[in-house]
Amino acid sequence: MKNYTLLVVMLSAIVTISSIYITQPIHPLFAEIFGISIAQVTLFTSVVLLALAFAPIVYGYLLEKFDTRLILTTALTYIGILQCLLCFSQDYTTFLILRILEALMIPAALTAALTTLTRLDSKNIQKNISIYVASTVFGGALSRIGSGLITSLFSWQTTFALLGVTTLSVAFMSYYLPKSDKLNSAKITPKIFIDFLKDKRYALLYMGAFLVLFCFQGALNLMPFEIKAINPNISSAEIGFLYTGYIIGIITALLASYITKIAKGALNAIILGFIIFGVAPLLMLIKGFWWMFFAVFVICIGMFIAHSVLSGFINNIQKEKKGITNGLYLAFYYTGGTCGTTLPSYLYEAFGWEVLCFVLSGILFGSAWLFYAYRGIFKGV
Repeated sequence: MKNYTLLVVMLSAIVTISSIYITQPIHPLFAEIFGISIAQVTLFTSVVLLALAFAPIVYGYLLEKFDTRLILTTALTYIGILQCLLCFSQDYTTFLILRILEALMIPAALTAALTTLTRLDSKNIQKNISIYVASTVFGGALSRIGSGLITSLFSWQTTFALLGVTTLSVAFMSYYLPKSDKLNSAKITPKIFIDFLKDKRYALLYMGAFLVLFCFQGALNLMPFEIKAINPNISSAEIGFLYTGYIIGIITALLASYITKIAKGALNAIILGFIIFGVAPLLMLIKGFWWMFFAVFVICIGMFIAHSVLSGFINNIQKEKKGITNGLYLAFYYTGGTCGTTLPSYLYEAFGWEVLCFVLSGILFGSAWLFYAYRGIFKGV
């Protein structure tokens, strides 16, 4: 049954992450057909990330009290139906409202999937989380590449319909997962969340989660507009092709345990991830399609080293309260994603691509320094 659970969690992560990023390669197309600005079109992604910034804390609480399987199945069914309904949107307002409704359940699916996995085998948490992260990477790559390709070959409506049907199929599979047997009967109060954040170790790790997705979204969400400015005739399929660098992220996530050993510890691996990631925005300063393509590979190597090790490390520190631990992690992670999707767009429009790249690189190198400077708080972990 463990293998079936792992398979369903992987598929759940893939389709849920795909539902977040499916719009990204076709943002320029939506801006054109709906007649909206760059800031408006990025809301299709940022509203989902905003929900992910807050809802995982609520769902983390619910997952300590209620059956994880029921929450996962309900969430996936809801997402699948809304993906299908998006095909019928005729205007910007309708599309955005449906995305907002979808955003309410995406955090439930991701938090339930991750919590199911961390409860599956306490002896192999880093390995299982690496598989989960690799699944989310695959979902991100599949949605971006597939969205651009299918939209170019058929239509954007076809893209959403295919994902909707697939998500409903995974929801059916999730119904046959075993029921949760590790529910927490103790009273959970806001003080528990505050105690997590007062611990300097968790505060630093959650900050790292925030910054890693902030910079990731800041670079990749605006990349289609920059490449479109360089080459106005570029197609949605070609823009989607730029995201094939995500493939290296799958390998990187699966090798997280090995990379941690080579780096001689989780903290060193996290610092390494931030440094590699910090180099990527500087590479994106070089004009040209293929330089941008190469930079995405570097971004994904650095980002998924940091993300995989961060999420595994924080679960190794906290042996209990997995729902809350993962809910807070995802909340900070996607708060960073929300800010990274929206705020850099204003920086980009005001000062241009070059300034944006330097700012993102500075944040990443600064993060590496912070983890190095405060490494002493993790002694004994």
